[in-house]
Amino acid sequence: MSNKKISKNDDGLNLIALGVPSNVTHMKSGNTLCSNDSLVILQNGATTLEIRTAPKFEAKQIPWHDGLIRDIVWNSELNVFVLLTKKSLFTFDSKTIDSATVTANNDSRLKIKAYSNIKPYNDKALFWRCTCVGTKLFISYSGFSTVIDEYILEPSSCTFVKRYAPPQTCANHEGIWCIRTHPNTEQIGMTVMNPNNNGWRFETRDPNNLAHIWETRVPIANGDGELTPLADGDWLIVNSCGTRFIQISNLAIKYVVEYERELKNAISFSKDYFIVRTKNTLEIHLLKKEDD
Repeated sequence: MSNKKISKNDDGLNLIALGVPSNVTHMKSGNTLCSNDSLVILQNGATTLEIRTAPKFEAKQIPWHDGLIRDIVWNSELNVFVLLTKKSLFTFDSKTIDSATVTANNDSRLKIKAYSNIKPYNDKALFWRCTCVGTKLFISYSGFSTVIDEYILEPSSCTFVKRYAPPQTCANHEGIWCIRTHPNTEQIGMTVMNPNNNGWRFETRDPNNLAHIWETRVPIANGDGELTPLADGDWLIVNSCGTRFIQISNLAIKYVVEYERELKNAISFSKDYFIVRTKNTLEIHLLKKEDD
């Protein structure tokens, strides 16, 4: 890895000190990657969800029959994972996993709930990314002139609240690639692409009305910008289909680091691990402690 810009504040995740991953496994195509305090979840191939837990991160496979998952996020209020496909919304209660009973032919005990009333606003529109703030659920749509729908998500229902459209979301010619909520601040982060100049920016928004709070340009020359929150209020932009990590801290770019393989996504997990999904692999980095 090579560092392009370093601030004097090296607290938290140190991207330039990741070193060689401690665990590498081959993956099929995809970009999903999510975790709560105890497990990591992703889609690996069209018909399989994978659950992995520390320290070995061996894959526990769960059958999936509803197509490509475009996004997975954790809802800490309801203690469920939210799964979003092009046209549908699901929640998954990970507490129902039982390695003795969950097999390819027996997944009846898994609590994967479909919200059949949640569909795109017309036949041509497609869901793209989602994020949660408490029981609020925000779903963004694919394409430029991005629309975002707000819902109230509950265990047995999901209720439409409001639709946000340009210029509230972005300019008519722009597109929002990823939306995420930072658990420390409950602010919503967005990566936004302007095709007129091939420029990218990162913004934070108020979850009560999507009002603009702060923004900065980010150095993405090619590919796209996935987004993940880090400890201490930091944000990480993952240059998917590129090789660049961009870490934002205290309203400034802290690190810009080049990874050795083409990126798809990345998350921090349980304060001990940094997990990277590349084009072909899942790579687990054990984070060094200050006294190591």
